[in-house]
Amino acid sequence: MGPRRAHPHSGPVEVLDLARTQGASPPQAQPNEGLSMLRFMASRLLTVVPMLLILTVIVFLLVEIAPGDPAAIIAGADASPEAIEAVRQRLGLDQSVFQQYVSYVWNALQGDLGTSFATNEPVTDVIARRLPRTLSIGLFAMLMVVILSIPLGILAAVKRDSLYDRLLTGTSVFLLAVPPFVLAAILVKWFALDGLQIFPPTGYAPMSDGMGEWLMYATLPAIAIATISLAELARQARGAMIDALEQDYIRTARAKGLSKMKLVSKHAAKNAAVPYITVLGLNVGRVVGAAVIIEAIFNIQGFGQLGVTAVINRDIPTMQGVVLVSGVIVLLVTLLVDISYGYLNPRIRNT
Repeated sequence: MGPRRAHPHSGPVEVLDLARTQGASPPQAQPNEGLSMLRFMASRLLTVVPMLLILTVIVFLLVEIAPGDPAAIIAGADASPEAIEAVRQRLGLDQSVFQQYVSYVWNALQGDLGTSFATNEPVTDVIARRLPRTLSIGLFAMLMVVILSIPLGILAAVKRDSLYDRLLTGTSVFLLAVPPFVLAAILVKWFALDGLQIFPPTGYAPMSDGMGEWLMYATLPAIAIATISLAELARQARGAMIDALEQDYIRTARAKGLSKMKLVSKHAAKNAAVPYITVLGLNVGRVVGAAVIIEAIFNIQGFGQLGVTAVINRDIPTMQGVVLVSGVIVLLVTLLVDISYGYLNPRIRNT
């Protein structure tokens, strides 16, 4: 009787490991595997181009749909019609819409996003000053989410239907129902004002002031941003791991006496990673949205607050810059998620 064949749904990692456990020779790596990955990455990069064009159209149309005349806003309330017309010509608003769009895209490609109506500074400079604050806190929050959600979810999957599993599920449901701004207010009260008074209640310190100082100011905002994503991704890690552990190739490996640790780390983890990474990528948009409220609560002059201030002041170039940069960030994260699919599952990149 020949060796048992691998289940058709098992990936190359599982086939390789099962072949080793059965004493058979592992399959040789395909010589064109690297080339197929490069082709897959190139195809995904090409799909981003039309999405970027659509994004620029949406951003450009903010000028058309925004109330008021940009030239009149810049010229001032007491400006004469001649002064307003001069500003309109200087901004190129007297050109056709298509010409204005081409000019906007061309300037954006060179890093010129216009000049802020409110501060008369280049929008690129304003964003470059504000964006690192939001990115540092957002990345810190996502790092918390990944470090905590994966082991919590895997442990719940391995101990399915146990007291710990029920406790994690119940806690996740509760945290998903708590808005970030409510949690932020609780954190400030307990850990900055009336309670332990460990962290400062408001403000921000850049990393150039020292990692310790930065952590003191970034921890509470990062926790407030991360909590909902942590609850969702812990549940996702649990569900994905349960599905992976119920596959036939896992049952085969379990029947051959492999330990639970090896089953999880060597066989199930890679397949369970695909849905987890999908939800992780979707949560980037949630982090950007939460930053608007959280930065207001903690008085952090970051990227989210820049967008709010631009809307209040009808600062159209800054509004355009915030929307454009936010969209590019989401598109880049989506691209990385797509590329990770091809790395984790060779069948995806070969289709």
